[in-house]
Amino acid sequence: MRLHDSMIPPNPSSDISRQAQKSLNRMKDKVKGTYAINSCNLPSPNALDSLFGHSNSLLCMELDGNCKQGTFDNFANCSDLSLVEDDTEKHSGSNATVIFRQPKESTWLAHTKQTVFAFDKKTSEPGPKFYPVEAIFEKEELAVPLRQWITLDAQERATQLDQPYLLKLKKASTLRKVTISFAITTLLQHLSLNFQVNQYSPGELKRFCSIDNFVIRVSAEQSDLGWEVMGVNMINPQLQLKILTGVSLTCNFFDRAPDDEFTGRSIMSRIISPHVKPDNAGYSPTLNDESMLCYFLGLLLHGLFSGEDVAGIKPHALQNVDRSHEDETSAKKKSMEMFCHMRGPHFSRPLSVSGSVSKNCRDEASIDGILLPPLSTIGYSTSLSQVVTSLVDCGSGLSRSGDSYPCLEMAISDMCLLLEDPGHFLFEEFQLSPKEEGIIYSGREITKLYGRAAEAHLLTDTFCRVASTRESEACLITGFSGCGKTRLVESVFEAVEAVDGFVVAQKFDKVSTMSPLSVVMSAFNELCLLVSMRSTPQELHSIYENLIIEFGANFHDLARALPNVLVMLSTCNSVPFSRIETDDFNLANYSSLCCTLQRFMRVVSSTSRTFMIFLDDLQWADPVSLGLVHAVLSDIKGKSSMLFIGTFRDNEVGPDHIIFGFLDMLTQFNVTTCKIHLNGLAESDVNAIISDALGTLPRLCTSLSQVVSRKTHGNPYYVLEFLRSIVGRDIVRFSLRERRWIWDDAKVYEENITENVLHQLSDKLKGVPENILTALKCASCFGIRIEKSIAQILSTNSKYIDLHAALDGAVEDGFMDCDGTHYRFVHDKLSEAAYDLIKADYKDEYHFELGMAMHSSCVYEDSDDALFATIQQINHGVPSLLTGSSLKHDVAELNYEASVKSMHCSKFTEAYGYIKAALSLLADDSWTTQYSESIKYHLQLGKSAISCGSSSEANVVLGKVLDGGRCLEDKIDAYFLLCHTPSHESVQMCVHVLRLLGEELPHEDLETCLINSAVSETKEIFEHKSDEAFLCVTNSDHSTERTKNIIKFYGHLSVISWIAAPKMHAFYMARFARFCLKSKVTCKYLPLAFVGLGACLCYGLTADTLVGYRMGKTGLMILNRSELDMDETAKVYLAYYRELGVLFEPIQACADMHRRGHELGMKVGNTSLAGLHLCLAVDREIMSGKNLQLLKAEIEFYLNTAKQHSLTAMEVLMQIYYKTVLTLIGEQCIGYVSHYQCAQYEDIECTQEMMSSLFSGHFDRVTYLAKKWEALNNKNKLKGPLGVISVAFYSGLATTSMYRTKGFKFPQPLRHISQRLLPVLTTAEECSQWNFKTKASILRAEYLSLTAKKDKAEHAYGVGISSAQSSRFIHEEGMACELAGMHYKHHGDKSKALDLFRQAQKCYEAWGSRLKVDQMVSTIQEMQ
Repeated sequence: MRLHDSMIPPNPSSDISRQAQKSLNRMKDKVKGTYAINSCNLPSPNALDSLFGHSNSLLCMELDGNCKQGTFDNFANCSDLSLVEDDTEKHSGSNATVIFRQPKESTWLAHTKQTVFAFDKKTSEPGPKFYPVEAIFEKEELAVPLRQWITLDAQERATQLDQPYLLKLKKASTLRKVTISFAITTLLQHLSLNFQVNQYSPGELKRFCSIDNFVIRVSAEQSDLGWEVMGVNMINPQLQLKILTGVSLTCNFFDRAPDDEFTGRSIMSRIISPHVKPDNAGYSPTLNDESMLCYFLGLLLHGLFSGEDVAGIKPHALQNVDRSHEDETSAKKKSMEMFCHMRGPHFSRPLSVSGSVSKNCRDEASIDGILLPPLSTIGYSTSLSQVVTSLVDCGSGLSRSGDSYPCLEMAISDMCLLLEDPGHFLFEEFQLSPKEEGIIYSGREITKLYGRAAEAHLLTDTFCRVASTRESEACLITGFSGCGKTRLVESVFEAVEAVDGFVVAQKFDKVSTMSPLSVVMSAFNELCLLVSMRSTPQELHSIYENLIIEFGANFHDLARALPNVLVMLSTCNSVPFSRIETDDFNLANYSSLCCTLQRFMRVVSSTSRTFMIFLDDLQWADPVSLGLVHAVLSDIKGKSSMLFIGTFRDNEVGPDHIIFGFLDMLTQFNVTTCKIHLNGLAESDVNAIISDALGTLPRLCTSLSQVVSRKTHGNPYYVLEFLRSIVGRDIVRFSLRERRWIWDDAKVYEENITENVLHQLSDKLKGVPENILTALKCASCFGIRIEKSIAQILSTNSKYIDLHAALDGAVEDGFMDCDGTHYRFVHDKLSEAAYDLIKADYKDEYHFELGMAMHSSCVYEDSDDALFATIQQINHGVPSLLTGSSLKHDVAELNYEASVKSMHCSKFTEAYGYIKAALSLLADDSWTTQYSESIKYHLQLGKSAISCGSSSEANVVLGKVLDGGRCLEDKIDAYFLLCHTPSHESVQMCVHVLRLLGEELPHEDLETCLINSAVSETKEIFEHKSDEAFLCVTNSDHSTERTKNIIKFYGHLSVISWIAAPKMHAFYMARFARFCLKSKVTCKYLPLAFVGLGACLCYGLTADTLVGYRMGKTGLMILNRSELDMDETAKVYLAYYRELGVLFEPIQACADMHRRGHELGMKVGNTSLAGLHLCLAVDREIMSGKNLQLLKAEIEFYLNTAKQHSLTAMEVLMQIYYKTVLTLIGEQCIGYVSHYQCAQYEDIECTQEMMSSLFSGHFDRVTYLAKKWEALNNKNKLKGPLGVISVAFYSGLATTSMYRTKGFKFPQPLRHISQRLLPVLTTAEECSQWNFKTKASILRAEYLSLTAKKDKAEHAYGVGISSAQSSRFIHEEGMACELAGMHYKHHGDKSKALDLFRQAQKCYEAWGSRLKVDQMVSTIQEMQ
């Protein structure tokens, strides 16, 4: 049949004959769009429209009764037709005309001639067979018979002369044909699954697979590379397949570099829409059932790709060979030989059907074979040729090769693979190797992830959880080297970035010039650049404002730790820097660095900015680096919204490795952590790797994969290295004649693979040219990567003159990569192998020679990185390889310079290593011959040791300064560093130094009268000056070094004496303030002196309390007008809010200021000061009624932090608070030990236990503790105001409670309350009603209730409840309600009492005290 060359619009004047109309009406209920008609007449368009509805145009294709092609030129000229009646014999050929709707402007179809082959299967039912057909394409689709599509496709490429574009067209055509092949195979599989194909004869199966039984649906709009395939229709039986997501045939898709691949461009989704009813539901075809279907499909696909109609080729009869005497193995072997060793461009396929055959096929014992050229001989890929060949081979019966398909499902799987990775399997290219005479496959680098889908999903799910909850988590991935840990993490980078995540990756290295701490800092520094590149100007401005609020004038601390933060904020306003330099002894240390990163992450992280930080090879990390990561993850004040992923080789770490301590710490700090262990890959995954590496279909390399998997235990890296090895030695080789990879499984199995792949890599490296080998060894001395600038410096030395070029050669050979700034080994095992090529006893000398070569060419003023890299190489030979005092001096000075610069950049561990090397170069008599260097180096080592948290080593080193120093000026810095912790020894050392500086201080503790005298003397000096006079003090500081040192030691003494020498604390503060007043020093030191003395004047709530408050406020005013560094500010906050602030300002505000002081202390690395602030903050929060469950979690965190940083004082105090909180909750504190190391601890422990005993109902214990506290304070003369108030309140309520429950015969206890305790609370109430009105009202109400003053008592209870609500003291509100309820119960008002008890229960529930809630429930139940 021919389609008219020019579609003619329907003729409205044409009409259908009565006979035809009668026949149509009679068949209308049976016919739904497709008609079986004879060829004598055709209906007019109007007649067709009456059944189909109006359409733009119609395509009519018709076959005569003999199933030969019939034709017509113009169906509009046909005026009549007669339909086929119930005459099966006459029309045995199943005449049919298939009618398709065609949309407008279909120029492709309108100007072509098409043929379609339509038929029905034979049936015993009388009459013709009608197949209902719906509209097979939508308006955006066109329908083309497959035969005509093949012709058009060939014509389109034949007319193209542009060779580059023709290549793209060929690739597009191949992709379309494979897509069609996939669709046809899927349709046939559906047919096989829904019908018993073993009931059909080969002839019927052949018609199913006829090229004329399929119609292609293509897109209506044509791209530069043709029409996109939208689906395929099968005419008989009527099936339809729609491709939902297919290959995108855009010009950009193919407009790529020659070495680019087309990976993952054609993920197929399909929906099959059958309009047939299955013959047998649940039928499952066997191997023999689908063999013939596969064979005829192979013929069809061969014709599709070759453009030849295979059915038209005359078959050549094959000899019937008797194979009955051969076993199955022999038959398969011969078949395999036949397949693998073809001698000509054509191959023969015997098509015998023997053995187990269906009953319908028993009359056809054999099928003639035909000669078909492999598709690889006409330009198609080997993989595609193998697919078609394996289908055709299915018709070979028992002699079929092992490569033939057992079912259509496997063929579909291979076709999907062709479409999913066309660059690998469809567009393969071959090139001559310049180093070998054979032909090698130029496959792409294996970058896919194999066999780790579940682990990858776990990582992406974890990241999404972190992004939604903003709760940081950690994930540790373990496994042997080469198991794919790094590749697994890298595989999720794209998915993380797709959801606007920020990914940073760094790698620890055994030989790297970067310390582990620098690796972590580099990760956060790189994070700044990512935020800068991916944030809008508005977002960056918001970050800028928040960072300024967080860091203020001390922004330089952040910029020093993370230099790229200045790049991130380069578009914002100028960044403020403090005009007062931080004290040399407050240089950032490890603790301050942790705090800086925590605060930075709080600002930059948000719901829109979630970070993934990946650190590879944690087995080379150190405690400092992992501790820094832990600090950020466990930050409880802010949410860092960070997923940390770390990998390490679990076979290279012992049970005591720091990684396991790191995991334990994360667990202790309640950081959600998961651990993933990677084993070897399954055989199927190894098969996928080898398939991709060789460009061979997976099913064809299964035998090779099984052998390789067993020998490598499924280790991905070992698999690839072993494969490279056997390919390089032609054990696996590519056959140009057969155009496929061939191998002998037995020979592969005989190959040895060492357990240590380093030996294998070393052997591989020995075969490279000498200049490249030298370059690889040089690069390995710098770790996994070497900077290009370092390579350029070395290239200026005659010994390494061609290093730069040789490294470029290593990149070309695939040993290294280059990202523009670094050369990097492609795998760390390769770096280790190159490094192992250097003899073990020569390694240090090799490093040393590299360093000296760089030293001769470097200008260190231009690059700190060059200095660090040079000195690290030289230090491998320190001190053994250094000869001559001059060279030793130069190297020692370089190390000292590197240490100072590293400290400035917060690289503490590197600074420590450099200065240790410098010290090793000093002579044995250095304190005599090299005195200045000895002082300088030992002080620097002491500072770096303290910064790294090694206090014990610092004490030893600084002790040497004290022993070897010749004068106080040389030793005073060591003295100050030695007394940084609050201890009795530190106090004595400060006093000793002050005496050496000329201050008259006693060696022993003074009597109380002398202390009071010193305080009064200083107070008088203060009272003679006005506040304005103090505020007018300028910032100019012309003090002598002696004065500065005195004030520095006095200031430190004022802090540590509060803990370590409480009795003398007031005296030291008085002398400090007196010295400042008389010396007229700058306001940098005045605030601490005034506030500290003001706090001492408040002791005992005497008449001097208001004077002390004025003095403290004056100090704060001076502080607010000053530009103090953070360390001085933290000290002032400690002195003021510890004693003064809590008397006059809301206690919640005091807690907040103590937390602020903690942050300031951490910023400058003063962990002792920061710890004291944190303890006081917790103390104030307990007193203010903060939720106990929250406090419990926080204190547990602080206890772990104190242990981690060896903060003894903080740990002891936190244990005291922890016991109190657990007791108030109602939990038992197990393992608690009282601490009486100094009186201050005992004082705090007494007051805390009094509070918990009072709420627990242990009133006798409260009374005992009150007496103990009184005796303690009479001895040490502490009597801090808050302690005095708390003891009066707790002991007073304990007395009234015992009086109520037990009763006393004598009124002395009540007189004690009225005469001594109530006046204390009344005085406190006058200072701050917010803090103390509730306490005073409750105790007053209890006293009035017991003295039978009912009305006044009830009023006082009401005032206490109201005041507690106003001050938000939920625990005191509950206490007031409980005591008021007891009062009303005693007086018989049961209803009022129950209401108050219920209110108390709610308060205790909000407080989080199960202990008190249970008590209230019991009381209420008793009353009810």
